[in-house]
Amino acid sequence: MSERPGIVFGSLLAIAATLSTLLLIGLDTLGAGGLASILITLLGAFSACVFFLVQLRAVPLESLALVALTSLSAVALLRALLRFRRQQRLLVGIPLERIEVSALVRPAQASGTSDLYLAHATRPAAFCVGLLHPRLVVTSGLLNRLTADEQAAVIWHETQHARLREPLRCLIAETITTAFFWLPTLRDLSERYRLTRELDADQVAIAHTSRRALAGALHEVIAEPAYAGTIGLADAASARIDRLFDPSAKLPPLFSRLRLTVSVASIGILALVVALPAQLSFGENAPLNTMLTSTSLHGLPGMTLGFALNTALITGIALAARRFGGRRIRMI
Repeated sequence: MSERPGIVFGSLLAIAATLSTLLLIGLDTLGAGGLASILITLLGAFSACVFFLVQLRAVPLESLALVALTSLSAVALLRALLRFRRQQRLLVGIPLERIEVSALVRPAQASGTSDLYLAHATRPAAFCVGLLHPRLVVTSGLLNRLTADEQAAVIWHETQHARLREPLRCLIAETITTAFFWLPTLRDLSERYRLTRELDADQVAIAHTSRRALAGALHEVIAEPAYAGTIGLADAASARIDRLFDPSAKLPPLFSRLRLTVSVASIGILALVVALPAQLSFGENAPLNTMLTSTSLHGLPGMTLGFALNTALITGIALAARRFGGRRIRMI
């Protein structure tokens, strides 16, 4: 069952729908007033305002966990969508030239393929891009290295991705795993989906050409970096090569023990929070209202300044760590 991309993708959607439902049920028990008060308290505590740090102790732990998980998931989802948008802008800047599929695939077979575009780039690559109307893109650097049969294998592999609108599915899978990052088994499912969709496209390519042709095409792209935001020919290449040599080769384990343990604990905590909602009474929170309406540095202005400073500090630390990590990797 875990080797069928449709089932794996359906599992991702079902889990995401269940998690979203549980979060919405939990938030509904808090009510609009309680949710707003907890969010304000969280933001104020992050700004290092002493008053809000004290107020945070009065918030029930289960309610705090529920709002924190929901907020973090919403931020992660927004980041994933913004990252995808940046990737698409970069891809739009690649100059493409439309070519006839029949120039690479036998005319009798060309009717089943999608639109094909040529990118004049030396990097050998082939990929499928586009959400609602996927397009096949190959680079001149790849075509110049391939035989006629290998070119046909590439076209049929990417055609299968286009037919099933894999770029859209992969965007959905990536946003799910990013939004619910606190359930790490979703990353395992996403990686398995990534592998099974490639194996499925490989079978289509083999059926129209041969194993030798597909293996030759993979050999040319396996060591090359993929274009971000695309479904590339080189994705999950190592396990696919094992299957080319041995069709009965086993796939890697679906779940890692650590991720499975963390995910079970996360689901248990979320279910407990929803099953035993906290009773909140934020309707008459006079001190909180006073702080929010105060114009002194101990009130809303001070909270805003502290929030900005803390955000800048954390961002600076993250950028410095990323830069240091990149240098370390390059040195190794």
